[in-house]
This record gives sequence, C-alpha cells and structure tokens, in this order.
Amino acid sequence: MKKIGIITILNVNNYGAELQAFALHHKLKLLGYQNEIINYLFYKNPKYRNELKAKPLFKQTPISKLKEFVLKWIDKYSIFTNPGIAKVRAKRFSEFHGMYTKTSKVYHSYSELYDATHDYDTFIVGSDQVWNPNNHTNLEPYYLTFAPEKAKKISYASSFGVGSISKAYHQTYKGLFNNLDFISTREVDGVKLIKDITGKDAIHVVDPTLLLTKQEWETILVPYESSEPYILMFVFKNSKYVLDLALHLQKQTGYKIIRVCKNEMRVEPDSKIINIRDMGPREFLGLYQKAAIVLTTSFHGSIFSLIFEKPFYTITPGSKNNNSRQQSLLTMVGLEDRLIEEGAPFPDIRDMEISYEKVKSILEHKRVDSIQFLQEAINK
Repeated sequence: MKKIGIITILNVNNYGAELQAFALHHKLKLLGYQNEIINYLFYKNPKYRNELKAKPLFKQTPISKLKEFVLKWIDKYSIFTNPGIAKVRAKRFSEFHGMYTKTSKVYHSYSELYDATHDYDTFIVGSDQVWNPNNHTNLEPYYLTFAPEKAKKISYASSFGVGSISKAYHQTYKGLFNNLDFISTREVDGVKLIKDITGKDAIHVVDPTLLLTKQEWETILVPYESSEPYILMFVFKNSKYVLDLALHLQKQTGYKIIRVCKNEMRVEPDSKIINIRDMGPREFLGLYQKAAIVLTTSFHGSIFSLIFEKPFYTITPGSKNNNSRQQSLLTMVGLEDRLIEEGAPFPDIRDMEISYEKVKSILEHKRVDSIQFLQEAINK
C-alpha cells in the first residue's frame, strides 16, 4: 500500500490551520490511503529552531520584520499573563490531534527535515498559506524539495495568501514549481498566478475543510450548550466596525453575542459580549454548529459558516492585498454579497437568511472534482 506524507501548517494554535490539516489527513484515510502529517514545525511555533538555511527566500521589509517580532512577543506575553487559560487551550488543541491526527516525529528545524530519510511513496503539500512570500521562513520545504527525487510530489489547495506576486520573485517561484508533479491551489487567483509565473496549468480545488461534509464534521465536535440564540463573532483583530455591526444586529434580534477569541489574550470587557478564550478545535466547531448568525474576518470562518449553513457576513479591510481568498471562495458559491468592506453601510436584517440549496450543490460538485484530482494524482 502506498504511504503518503503531508506537509502543511500545524501546531500554531490556530483553528483554521489545525482543522484544515486534520481534514486532508482524515479525508485521505476515508479514501483508503495510509497517510500521516510530516510534523515539521512552522516557524511561528515556539519550539521551532531557526537557522541560516531557513532564512526567507524573499526580502522582508523592516516594517514586516518589526511586525513579526512584535507579534511573537505578544504571543509570549499572552501566555505568560493568562497561564491557566493558555494551559486549557493548549491541552484541547493537543488532545484534538492526539485523537484524530496521525503525525510523524517532530522536526524542529530545516536541517532536521532535510537530513532525515523519509519513507513515503507520495508527498503532498498543502493546504493553507504555505506559499505566502511574506512568511518569514524558507519556503522550499513547502515545494517538497526535501523529498526523494523519485517520489511523487503533489500540491493540494496550497495558497499564496495574496492576490499578486512581485515579478522580482517569479524566477525563484518558477524553479520551485518545477519540483512538483501535480499542482492545485484553493484560489482562482492562485491558478492565474501559477500560469503567469510558470506557464503551467494548475487545478482549482476546495480547501481541505470542504472535503468533509457537515455530517462528517458533526461526528467530532463538542456541542455548545446554549438555551438562547447567539451571534458568533470570529475575528482576528479587534474591529470597531464588526463590533458595531454585531451590536446593531443584536438590537434587532435580541440575540446574545459570543466572541471566539484568537488566543488566550484578554479582550476588552463588554457587558454585551461573551468572550471565549479557551476553546480547542472541537469546541470551536460546536460553537459554529449552534450559531444563529456569524460575523467573521477569517477565511476558515467563512468556510465553516458555509459548512454549517449559517447566515453570515465576512468583513474585510479594503486596503489589504489578501482578500482574494475570501473573494474566490464566496464568488465560487455565488455569495459575493456576503463580503463586506469595513465602513460599508450595515446590511439589512431582512436579507440575512441564505438559501443553501444552490450553495450545497456547488460545494458538492467542487468536492467531487477535488477528490478526483487527489485520487488521480496519487494513483497515476
């Protein structure tokens, strides 16, 4: 039997990253493939050991370097000042992967990964933003350059995370793509970028989380107990616009507001909002399952709104270059009107409901096509 090794972003205390990693691994297992995740620590993991070999392929601006440094110390400060919640949260993330995800030994550094002997017949990279030029690390592992030359190399739903790539980087990217035998990406913009950079035809597939149905996700979630309907806020950064929108909807519906926080960091108190800081991936899914309305700034926040068939809005800052992920997703299912830029007039509550029959049909069609790509690439 073929054995598959997957490399992706894992163990970064992020709901979307952990759930997409699990989803691809789990779907392959359901399809009958022996597979595991190659546990190469992402550079943001506190146990990752940085080296000269792992320095970024692309030049990082001083502002980007400063931002990365500040975010690193904010994460440390968050854990230090909230040790009890951080411990519960970490335990839930760890238990989730312990229960559902098969992983290899841990590779703490670039050298450890490249010095190891990997006994997989097929290697898959993806999903998530593994090809983002703004990542402060060497992207070569995410083009499977550590894999044996004769092994099959596939990208599944890998993402650049941005809508455009500087031409100064095209030659480097072109060389990296030559190492892959089969290429797919999760954004339409990604297909175009790959064609422009390499001349190769990439396949558009769905994010791994969409490979699993609502019913399959419901088998692993922890139900959230609530006798009252609630508006779920899932935002990465505090946004006055999203908060005001939530309060606006609360005034019209009478629903309570629950905010699932990015990490264990304390969020400003508000008597009208319940802040939850200690959930793991399974609890996160349970919170989505019961939500009456969802407001999110997250790509995977939008995906789980679709999976659980929720009335939702995805809010994006108009100035960002990484809105292509949400745009591609919502255009695919015909819900572009669910994408709102900060500062836009609030939507009418009468337009809140979504008829999901057409959406479900589109997603099922894309799911079948995406699974077909995986099976053909693996078995060819």
